Amino acid sequence: MKFLLKKRKHQYYLLVGVLLMVLFFIGYRLITNKITSEAEGLIEVVIKQYAKEKESILQFDFNDFNKFIVDTQKIIESSADLDRSELKNRLLFNSELAFSEENIDVSFVYFLKDNEVFDSYFFGSIDTSKNVLERVKSLEDKSQVFDTVLNLGGKTYYRKIIKHQLQDGTFVVFGYDINLLKYWNYFSQKYSGKGGYVTLTNNEGVCMLHPEIGYIGKHETSFFNKVSLNQILKNYEQQDYKKKKQVKVAVISEYLNLEVMRYYDVIQVGNSELILITSFPLNIFIKESINNIKQYLLWMSLLALLTFMLILGFSRSQLRSQHLRTLQYEQERKRLAISNEQYQQKNARLQLSQLRKKLNPHFLFNTLNSLHVLIGLDKTMSQQFVLKLSEVYRYLLKDREANFSTVKEELHFLEHYFFLQKIRFNNSINLSITDKSEGEALLKKIPFLALETLIENAIKHNEITKKNPLFINVLIEKDKIVVSNNYNPRKGKKEKSYGVGLGYLSNFYAFYNVTSFKTEVLDKDFKCYLPLLSK
Repeated sequence: MKFLLKKRKHQYYLLVGVLLMVLFFIGYRLITNKITSEAEGLIEVVIKQYAKEKESILQFDFNDFNKFIVDTQKIIESSADLDRSELKNRLLFNSELAFSEENIDVSFVYFLKDNEVFDSYFFGSIDTSKNVLERVKSLEDKSQVFDTVLNLGGKTYYRKIIKHQLQDGTFVVFGYDINLLKYWNYFSQKYSGKGGYVTLTNNEGVCMLHPEIGYIGKHETSFFNKVSLNQILKNYEQQDYKKKKQVKVAVISEYLNLEVMRYYDVIQVGNSELILITSFPLNIFIKESINNIKQYLLWMSLLALLTFMLILGFSRSQLRSQHLRTLQYEQERKRLAISNEQYQQKNARLQLSQLRKKLNPHFLFNTLNSLHVLIGLDKTMSQQFVLKLSEVYRYLLKDREANFSTVKEELHFLEHYFFLQKIRFNNSINLSITDKSEGEALLKKIPFLALETLIENAIKHNEITKKNPLFINVLIEKDKIVVSNNYNPRKGKKEKSYGVGLGYLSNFYAFYNVTSFKTEVLDKDFKCYLPLLSK
């Protein structure tokens, strides 16, 4: 009788144990699916943010390459007010600026009449004239901007060209070649990432950037096996830019020979579209992470065979660990979300640093020469000159948290700086400052060294003689400062330009999303509009 009771009791415990095991494995399955889904979502957020960061970097760099086309368009738009010689000088100056860029190997300017070249200018070590002219002569439009990828002399170039017909029927052709292999070496070393890799093509599918350089310059159809170029471009056109979604597809990588998740984005560069492809190995970024989670839960199920209470405690511990891991993913997502802003801010600060490094030796050399002459002529003025020079360098070397100053600070610095320039040029240079804001604008902010940059830019690029003095006007309004000078470009050999002054100002305002900064040549005056910031 006791034996039967014990047997029934054991059968009851066995049934309860089996039921608990069944319930646990059902719960295990449900929890696994839930955690897997959450983990996949968090990992995908990190991956997308990484792809967006690369998109931001490449969009900034290639739009920076495109600035010379934009500048040429501005020059051509003002060509009606220029004679042929002045137009040519401006185009050559812009072409020389383009050639000075580290990743641009060739720049050129051609003048055509009846499809025949009658004037040409070329900067670089490879003569590309035949290749350029054959393409340009085939264009029927009177004005057109286009780009292409081509191979020349064993190198691969991204060529930007603008063709425009002047009022007299003459065609102007301006362009330059960007060395893609050189740029890829720079990009891959400076922005190397873990796990994923970046590919860039033009809107025809020709590869421009790839970790395997053998692909660069080739039309690689494997990039668009599962999603076509037309689908990607159409998806980009149909969406609001701020809300645009990436095209995502899982494929076998032609480079790694592994299954990867690819994200396709469109980068707008001028009037051209480039296709950014960011690939992530699934085994590394998704499947491996998910398998680890499943393995942890499997160990939990094995421990449940020993005791339900231990499994319950262990599951709580694992859920707590998973919660911490989720918080870590969230922190990583936020870090990547601000990385794009940090990159733009670092770029603006880098240009400011370059501006200060350029100013110090160049400016010091000129001022010391002026001081050397002044010492023998006027001792009192020499002492005042030294005091002004010390004030200038005290302002330059002062530590500051941000790269902007108040209008009042910049005007005070400009007073010392212009005093030194006045000694150097005497009556050949003049400065007037007018405050129409009635003092309201003095505490607002502008970029650090903004006024000095524009004064130095005017001195560097204009003829300054007794017969043709330089007149600089600073007009302070409530919402902006307008700096203007009579425009009289230097002839013959020009002073060396580092090309960072106006670029620094442009990038500064771009970082703060201020679009009203601009420069123009109007009525033979060069004008620059500096918006005022309230913060």
